[in-house]
Order: sequence, then C-alpha cells, then structure tokens
Amino acid sequence: MLDISKSLQRLPLLVPALAWLLGLAAARMDGISWQLDLWLLLILCVFWALRWQRLFCLWGILGLFWGGLCLLNDARQVQYDSSWVGHEIVVQADIESLRIGQSSTRLRLKNIQRDDGATLAGKVDVYVWRNKQRLQSGQRVQLKTKLHAPENRHNPGGFDYEAYCFDRHIALMGGVRGAIQVVDAKVGLLNDLRAKVRASLPHAIGYDKLQIQGQRGVLQALLLAERNDIPVHIQEAFAATGAAHLLAISGLHIGMVAAWGAMLCWWLLTRREAWIVRFSVRHCSLAFGVLCAVAYATIAGWPLPTQRAALMLAAAALAWYLRSRYQPVNTLFAALILILLWDASAVLSISLWLSFVATLALILFASHHGEARGSFWLNYLKGLMVVSVVAALATLPLITGVFGRLPVWSLPANLLLVPLYGGWILPWALLGEIFAVFNCQSLAEVFMTWAGLGIDVSNAMLLQMHAWPGGNLWLPNIALYWGLFYLFGFLMAALLWLRMRKKFALLMISGVLFIYTFGVVPEEPQTASKFVVWDVGQGAAASLIQPMANQTSHVMVVDVPGRKGSRFNGGTTVASGLRALGLAHVDVLILSHAQADHAGGAQRLLDSVRDVSELWLADVPANHGYTVMQHVVQRVISSGGMVRWLKQGDVLRMGGATVTILWPPKAYAPGNDNNTSLVLSVALNDGIKLFLAGDMEKPVERALLKNTQLQSHTLMLMPHHGSRTSSTPLLVKRLQAEIVVAQTGRHNHFGFPKEDVLQRYRDVGSDIWNTADGAIVWHIKDRKVQQFHMQKGAKRDAALQWVDLLL
Repeated sequence: MLDISKSLQRLPLLVPALAWLLGLAAARMDGISWQLDLWLLLILCVFWALRWQRLFCLWGILGLFWGGLCLLNDARQVQYDSSWVGHEIVVQADIESLRIGQSSTRLRLKNIQRDDGATLAGKVDVYVWRNKQRLQSGQRVQLKTKLHAPENRHNPGGFDYEAYCFDRHIALMGGVRGAIQVVDAKVGLLNDLRAKVRASLPHAIGYDKLQIQGQRGVLQALLLAERNDIPVHIQEAFAATGAAHLLAISGLHIGMVAAWGAMLCWWLLTRREAWIVRFSVRHCSLAFGVLCAVAYATIAGWPLPTQRAALMLAAAALAWYLRSRYQPVNTLFAALILILLWDASAVLSISLWLSFVATLALILFASHHGEARGSFWLNYLKGLMVVSVVAALATLPLITGVFGRLPVWSLPANLLLVPLYGGWILPWALLGEIFAVFNCQSLAEVFMTWAGLGIDVSNAMLLQMHAWPGGNLWLPNIALYWGLFYLFGFLMAALLWLRMRKKFALLMISGVLFIYTFGVVPEEPQTASKFVVWDVGQGAAASLIQPMANQTSHVMVVDVPGRKGSRFNGGTTVASGLRALGLAHVDVLILSHAQADHAGGAQRLLDSVRDVSELWLADVPANHGYTVMQHVVQRVISSGGMVRWLKQGDVLRMGGATVTILWPPKAYAPGNDNNTSLVLSVALNDGIKLFLAGDMEKPVERALLKNTQLQSHTLMLMPHHGSRTSSTPLLVKRLQAEIVVAQTGRHNHFGFPKEDVLQRYRDVGSDIWNTADGAIVWHIKDRKVQQFHMQKGAKRDAALQWVDLLL
C-alpha cells in the first residue's frame, strides 16, 4: 500500500485524468443510456458529499457534465428542419474545403444561408459531378442542391458514417444541380498561402505521371493535410506496412518541426557569446520551436490530429519550462485532459488512442533502456529502433482490431522511413513551403523536387515490402478476449521491465506476441451456408458462403461496384463484411459484365482480402476490352489465381454447389453491354436454386424462355435493379421465385425498383426485399431471411431530441 501511495504522489494527474476520461466516455457512448448517465452523476455526487474519493468523484462529475454539454452542442450544430430536405433549394455558403476526385468534387460548406434568409448552424457536404470550374477554399458561392441527411450503409462490419458526420457537425449532404456561381472570390490570407504552397508542388506530366502523382500526393499530405491525391496503391502500401501515420500531420510531424525550429534557434543564438549571456537560450529555443510548429499547423489548416498533437506539444513544453518534479507520464495525462477538453468527441477516436498508447508505452519502456554510450549515430539508431518496436507492439491490438490487418513489416518500414522523413523529406518540404509562402516560387519548386526524390525512395521501399510474403495480411473479426489477453500480457511485461527484470519482460512480450498472432490469423469456421446481398448503394454485390468438411469455408462473390479511382467502394464494403463474418479470403469472384456498378470495385476487393483463387468472366468482347477487367485478370494471374472465361452451357462445381451458365454465348457482342451479363443458376442441396442475372434485359429473357429446362428457383436477384427493361411477366412467372432481392441505392435517381415491376413479383407470391434498407442475409438451411441494420446511435438521437425540446 505504501508503494502504491508513493506512486500516486508521483502521478498526481492519474486519478483526475482517469475520472475525466470515464466521465466523458460515459456521456458519449451509445452503450450507456442517458438515464444511466443521470444515475452515475447522482452516485458520484453522493460519494463526493460523503467525502469518499472526492478528487475522483469531482473529475468524474466534470467529465459527465462536459461530455453531455458537448454532445448537446454537436446536436445543435446538425439540427435542421424539414424545409431543408427533399426538394431543390438555392443556398449561399463559404467553401471550407474541397476534395477533388477523378469523377467528382466534394465541397464542404459552412455559413450556409438559403435564398429565403434561413440559416443552417452546421455544415453541408455537396458533390459536383465532372466539375470543370476552378473553385477554391474560402470562396463564397451560390448553388442549387437537393439535400438529405447522412445515412449509413447497413452491412456487417460497416462504417458508421452518421457518427462521423455528427462529430464533424455535418448536418446534410447532396448533389449540386447546374452551375456554381462565385459570389465572393476573396479566399482570405490562409487559403491564399495554401494555394501558393500547392502551386509549388511537382506537377504530374509526361511519362512519369504516376511517379509525380505519388510525390505530389505525399507532399500535400505532409504540408496541407490533403491525402486524397495520393494514388490508392501507395496509400495501401503505407497502411499495410504500418507506416500510415507518416501521412497524417500528427505528433511525429509537429514534434519534428518543433525540434528543427528549436535547433535552428539554438544554433543562431550560440554563435555569439553576448547573445548567450543576454538571452535564455533554452527558453528562446523552446518558444521558437513551438512557434514553428504552430505556423506549420496553421498552414496545414489545423486538422483534428494536428490540434491534438499541438495540445500535447504545449503540455510537454509547459512541463519542461516549469521543470516538473513529477514523472514524465504526468505530461501525457495533462495533454489527454487538454485534448478532451478541446474536443470531447475524441474520447472515442482511434487516432487519439493510437497516439496515447504509443506515447505511454514509450514512457514506460524507452525511458528505462539505459544510458546512452558510444557514438551519436549508433545511439540514434538504437533509440529509433526502441521507439519503433515499442510503438508497434503497444498499438498492435488497436491496429489489428480496428483496421483488420497485421502489419508484418511495420518494424523495418518505420526504421527506414522515420529517419528518411525526419532527416530529408520533411526538412526540404518545409523549406519549399517557406519559400512558396514568400513568393520565391522557383526556389520552392527546387526544394519540393528534392523532397520528392526522398518520397520516390520511400514509396519504392514500401511497395516492395507490400509485395513481400505477409505484406498484405488481412485478418478476420478478432474476438475481444484476444485483445484483453494481449493487454494483460503487455502490462505484465511493462511491470517486469520497470522492475529491471528485462530478460523476463522480453520473454513475456515475445510469448504474448506469438500466441496473439497465431490466435487472430485463422478464419472463423462457418457452421451453416448463407447468401448475403450487400448494401452497396446503386450497384450490385452478393456473396455465397458455404462451410466445408475440413473446417474451412468456400466464399463466392458476385459483382462489386465502384467508381473509377475510388478508395472506398463496393469492394471494400464486401471485404469488411466478410471479415465481420470471420472470413478474409475469396475463392471465386464473378463479375457479371463490364460496367462500374457491377465490376468497378473489383480491384479494391483484391486489395482488401488475402487472396482470390478464381475469377469467372463471360467470354465476350466487352469484357476483354474493359480496362478494369484487364487489370483484375492480370492481378489474379500474377498472384497465382485462375481465370475462367465462361460461355453458355458451361457447368462448374463450386464448393458444394453446381453452377450452370445460362448466358451469354461465346463472343456475343450486342449493342447493349447489359445483355452480355453472366446469367447463372446455382444449385445447392435440398433442391435450393439461386438465379443470378446481372443486368440482363428483355432480349436475353426471351432467349432464356426458349430453354424448357429453365424452371422455378428459390431465390433470385432482380435483373437490372428492378428496371422496366427487365423482369418480363413471362420470366417472372416461369421462375416463381420464393425470395426476390432488388439491389438498389436509397434515393437513387432512377427510381429503382419500379412499382409495376414489383407488382409482377407480388402477383406470383414472391417475398420481396430491397438492399436500399440494409444488407439481406439469407440463412439457407433455415430458409430464414434477415435484413441487417447497424445499431442506431441512441445517444445522438437523444441529444437531438433534447435540443428540439430546448430550442
């Protein structure tokens, strides 16, 4: 007890930080109702009045109050009335930021005013398709749009987009109708400086366009916090090797800039003895370093990770200035309190906890690795290795649990890239930024080019590591007990290390790492067959999952949609959903035909699973000439997979199912690519049959009806998303499907599925489902259909209701 009391005396901020954290988490977590929050508040007040752990109770009460107030403020920001949605409106607004993609531009708008004078407290995201106007952040624009509330795609393992928008005060979203009028072209000083920096970056022209895109994208991420221009394959390489933190302006970058600024000031002030006597060199260097970091963050636009890193830097600088007599971990606790005071929603942010856990581990381990001996560079490399190893090990369960991949080559990647970025890329990039800000464009471009050379080297290394064995190791859903096991083992190792029993600590962490790795890598055995039709918006994607006799599973994926160049699309949705079901591979990928709403996400699916064993395509000219198909074919073959070109009449065995190809004939070349769709009949056990028809239209349906062997099916995917071009009455009557699924997006502008088409299926007694309302999971053995819905944000809804009552 005496040891514990002494430890707490050296860590005076431990109890306040813990209570503050728990109070904020309780106020914002959906798993804890607001009624339970009130009971917790009452209990803490009673304990405080009884003088039991008053410090803990006080900070817990403050955390609950502050978390609740911030939640209500967030709800106030996203509040709107029905007059804003469901019809076209004209608004004026300031452009807060732009994100330019290959086919669309996203404008994030603030200070929004409707043409009738009504205003919106929150922000709006609007999308401009094939934008040709030169718009800039800071401009005030007038545009016509039709808005709707942010909505989740309801899939297993899906991303909570509604929560993302709520925390960032994005109230509505929609598309721009017609041209955008610039009302005020003044962009402000900050946006003007950012434009100058952007203009100094390398331009992608000529034969090395892709290489220059990589340079420009990374430099934009480092200097302007804009990561969208980084090519997808480079972003994937960073993520797979555990080096993605280098692309976010966070603690590492802020610390580097502050260190470079402090060293520069130190060097200048120590050039003259009079300056050393007159000025406090340490204090001046510290202040100048912090000032450089603030200037860097300001030009970057102060994104959330940068705000948190700046607060942590401020706490560290204050602790150093005051010469705190307490443990270094107190600085970390102070920074945590400041960060959560500044942004209460960060309590549920994975980026905050990755930074916090890594820093805490470094304090526990790296600060006790002994005194430095030998040469400077040897100690530098040793320290870098310690930092990389400790940070990688400490954050491993968070990375694997949240991002679903095991960064096998994280250690060598960080050992090589952290000094490269800190010693070459970032200094030259910062010099280029400084000269760009002061209108020395030619010198700025020279320095950016030198930084780009380092980026080329780093990208080449990462892409090579990404191709190594284990370089793209995706994991199925990880059970909670594995994370608890790793946490317990890591804490025991830290305790042994602090007690100077370092050999036992190393043995402990090695054993924990070995057991954890081999525990989370295997897929989860499936107990029953299921057919999943995913919620992917206005597109098509489905999966047939069959358990096999050897405790493995056979996975068939039919279609994955996606827009050109998109990083998140139907391919990543299906991969995330499979991982949530305990699977990380695909045995057979079937792409029905050469259109983006069925095949555009195939490359991202290949990126997001361990392997695809077979690719099935219709042997028609449209598929051979489609660029996406060509790339997918090359990738499957290069990774050791097989490509099957199919034609009408082929019969194949797939897991425990028999697949018959009903359409198209070989080399079929109609004027409409929809009619080249693969049409499959999948026969399972007990007479269960699936009918999968892509986007086939009436001419194909008439041809299929001539086949007398085409009989009733248990389940079918509605052809062409429920368009009037398909689902002729004769075909619907011939198939007599018990279950029919329409693959459509909510609010799709085509109006799919059409009401008269739905009526045809109702007339034959079909049970109709629509993926616009969530993914459809058909449990084949029980013949039970379930529509998946993500858990509703109950705490957010309650906050919105309270705001309605109060305002």
